[in-house]
Amino acid sequence: MLDPITAIGLAGNILTFIDYSTKVISTSIDIYGSASGNTQDTQTSDAVATEMKQFAAKLQPPDQTQLSGEEKALCKLAIECEGLAKRILELLEKVKPKNPKSRSSSFFAGFKTKLYESERHKLEEQLSNCRAQLTLSLNYLTRYDILSTSQVPVDPSHQFENSSKVGNTGRHSKR
Repeated sequence: MLDPITAIGLAGNILTFIDYSTKVISTSIDIYGSASGNTQDTQTSDAVATEMKQFAAKLQPPDQTQLSGEEKALCKLAIECEGLAKRILELLEKVKPKNPKSRSSSFFAGFKTKLYESERHKLEEQLSNCRAQLTLSLNYLTRYDILSTSQVPVDPSHQFENSSKVGNTGRHSKR
């Protein structure tokens, strides 16, 4: 006979196993029923990672020797984004079933999908952060290029100082 603490621990472990098994079976059914052999979630991850990999590759010029410091930093970010996207795509390829119409292959793919799910989510979060930084850098460089090609001379060190003065000129004090 089990003591109460051990029985509760065993019951908790059994419930955890049942929950995990249910998720694996549900994922396996999704894989088996899909035309591509992927779940909707992994299809979305695949599409996003593929697009990001292609976009990041386009941002990298063949010759980086004549780039400014900001442009080199942008290229470095693009390389990082491309690397993260490649890692996601490799992970998705690892969990893909060999034969999506085979029940056993779909089951093993469902198990691997759940097994690597947290790693995939971490990589996706890193890619999202990298993409946000890349967007910020692109916006800055684009804005700076537009301002530097306009007729108004631009001094980046006084940019924020001048914009705060513009906001104050519209105020009138009453005495």
